[in-house]
Amino acid sequence: MTLYLLGDPPDPPPAACRIHYPEEAAGGYYLHWQEGRYHLCDGRQRHPPLGLDFSSYLKRSGSETLPKTLRGMTGAQVADATAGWGKDAWLLASRGFTLTLYEQNPYLHTLLAAALAEARDNPKTAAIAARLTLVHADAAITLPPQGFDAVYLDPMYPERRKSAKVKKHMQALQQLIGHDGDDAALLARARLAATRRVIVKRPQHAPPLAGAAPDYHIDGPNTRYDIYS
Repeated sequence: MTLYLLGDPPDPPPAACRIHYPEEAAGGYYLHWQEGRYHLCDGRQRHPPLGLDFSSYLKRSGSETLPKTLRGMTGAQVADATAGWGKDAWLLASRGFTLTLYEQNPYLHTLLAAALAEARDNPKTAAIAARLTLVHADAAITLPPQGFDAVYLDPMYPERRKSAKVKKHMQALQQLIGHDGDDAALLARARLAATRRVIVKRPQHAPPLAGAAPDYHIDGPNTRYDIYS
């Protein structure tokens, strides 16, 4: 699969979306503009096209453990160094935090940029979207020293086995990005950038990121948040 962009996107497209695309995305993925929105399509047809609409997150249900990791830090400036689909950043922004999202993958960055532009134009989501800033960069290299009150990390973790319970968006993330980063470098950079704490999201069974023991952790139903002060 060498076709990486199909459809007829806006002319001109949002400035944030004018970035370089590799001729072939990992896992055979490509972008398709359809029904007024970018979709991430799987050239190998493992799942249907995936779009990103932040208004769907308004109905988010489930664990509210993540905001507890920032207790006592009302209005904090937070870097989400592994933005992915933006779901956790949106949750934190909906709780009043200001987020800078770092995403180095050009396909995910384009989906996020277009979804944020759409959210800023929607009266129901504009206030939350205004607290989100997107950066197309590798956080492990570009996070500024002491630039944020807190840094949030949700690095990819290899699945022990394939499971039907893994959602399509997570499957796509695993196939598109994989796990080829330097966890130790990412954590070290995050600790330099955060003036108060670093939060690392981990599966309950997983060891600490890069083997670095946290100061404490907060448990969710299926997830552990390791905190570095």
